[in-house]
Amino acid sequence: MSRGLGSPLSFLLAGWGWLLLTSLLGLATFWSIVRGSPLPPGLRLLHVHGVLIGGLLQLMTGFALTASDLTAQEGTRSKHRLLFVGINLVALGFTAGAALRDPTLTLLAGLLLAAVCAPIVRHLVHAFRVCSAGTSLSSFFFGFSLLGLFGSLILGALLSGAWYPTWHGIIRLGHVHAGILLFLTMAIVGTVQLTLPILLHRTLHSEALGQAVLLLLPACAAGLLTGFLLSSIHIQLVAGGGLILTLALCCFNLLRTWSQAGQPGSTATDHLLTALCFLFIMTCIGLALGINDLWTPPALPYGTLHMVAYTHTAFLGFVLQAVVGGLSMAFPPLLAAQRIPNQKKRGPYRDVLERIMNRWRAAQVSTVSFGALGLVLVASLTWNLPLSSPWIQAATWGSLGLLLIHLTMVTVKVTQALNAHPGHERTTTNESKHPDGR
Repeated sequence: MSRGLGSPLSFLLAGWGWLLLTSLLGLATFWSIVRGSPLPPGLRLLHVHGVLIGGLLQLMTGFALTASDLTAQEGTRSKHRLLFVGINLVALGFTAGAALRDPTLTLLAGLLLAAVCAPIVRHLVHAFRVCSAGTSLSSFFFGFSLLGLFGSLILGALLSGAWYPTWHGIIRLGHVHAGILLFLTMAIVGTVQLTLPILLHRTLHSEALGQAVLLLLPACAAGLLTGFLLSSIHIQLVAGGGLILTLALCCFNLLRTWSQAGQPGSTATDHLLTALCFLFIMTCIGLALGINDLWTPPALPYGTLHMVAYTHTAFLGFVLQAVVGGLSMAFPPLLAAQRIPNQKKRGPYRDVLERIMNRWRAAQVSTVSFGALGLVLVASLTWNLPLSSPWIQAATWGSLGLLLIHLTMVTVKVTQALNAHPGHERTTTNESKHPDGR
């Protein structure tokens, strides 16, 4: 197993580091809006690009490399130092360009991103082939998702170059939704449907429902993107309704699979199932927002704080939970393969790592879930209370505090797993039986 700079572990650690730091900036941004003194727009762009490129894109690359390395033969694994350096330079370039408000620096970072996208896509495709049967429908699904990445990249270049100022609003909508809706959301949903049965050691409850999700989700996502670009509420509502139905089928199928497997519990399964439920809930809220816009003015007024709360609740409840579930699933086999060459001797050490990653399961899932929902509560209170109200201030502090606790717990567990070296399995096992070590 490759180790050091350019190894799958380095991508996962660097990606989590980016996600952690930029998430803290995001929490500060939300707090500043509640206080009535928003941070400069450059910091908002720094937060967004740091999370999406330095964090999520790097983590997805790390997960893909982990899947490939765990199935590769000894001696055939390689490091990816140039890719590692390239993707982090891209993230630094975007964040520096956003902070300095320098479009040239942002454009250069985008060109570098275009260069590193080719190996990233190659690794993502290889991981997909390794982890699935590779049916034509699933290949179409993930291929369509990758089109969203390329589309977002091209539109982002047009934005940074400011070559079409008249079309700035439409290009920006396409850039954001192609990257987040077509690429990120579809990739996560498809990956969860692919990996959860592997975690449960059971086939899907209904393969037909699984195929229906892979067929309907791209159509609904494309319909939503079309509605956003055309500013057509009716197209958005039709596509949104189809998306809700598709997600309901996906959640039902995976929950039935989990139930038929005996309802086994682990940090990974808890986070992945909760993530899909959050996506379903936030899609329903998004549809309600669309219905609200049928009236002029909207029947229920909303502003920047409400949209920030909505988008961040969706991100924290869906994307962050999926990422943490992926880390909980990837770390034990990855560290075991990296530190113990003999596959037959990895079992006890991998069990120790799994116990570490499964600690504080209920607290870990509940803090991020209630912390994310708390942002919606804060935004809802503003309809009846001023921002200076102690109720709003208390709800804000409570929500941000829960999210900080969650980020701290995940970071502590990752650190504990990294520091748990082979040879201490017996000691760790005894500690795990103590009430304080559960």
